[in-house]
Amino acid sequence: MTDSILLEVLTPERRVFSAHVSEVQFPTAELGYYGVLPGHTPLVTALGTGLVYYTENDQKHWLTVFGGFAEVGPDHVTVLARISETVDMIDADRAEAARVRALKMIKDADTEDELDVAQAKLAASLVRLQAAGKPIGH
Repeated sequence: MTDSILLEVLTPERRVFSAHVSEVQFPTAELGYYGVLPGHTPLVTALGTGLVYYTENDQKHWLTVFGGFAEVGPDHVTVLARISETVDMIDADRAEAARVRALKMIKDADTEDELDVAQAKLAASLVRLQAAGKPIGH
């Protein structure tokens, strides 16, 4: 058994990340976070919205994912995300502005569909702010 896993994070537009890492954690659509170490049992699961955590060279890193699927094998994790960003791709000021807009949309929502859209936008902005390491509302 090897001591690393090939983590690949892909979107329809590009390869976001690819490296051998020692562990991976990712958000599932319904079961919370899932942790993977080398030698893991194969599985395929739907992704949720959140952060993918991975350890590379004994340092913890993360990137965002917004829906998609993850395929896990004993020596790889392939994340096929609808949207994904590395930390350096995130504009924290823009994410904060999106958070403020989403809160206003929630307050002003007249229908359940409008509320659902606003809550999804709020969740996305919060994930980006968390990834950027910015305090919420500052």
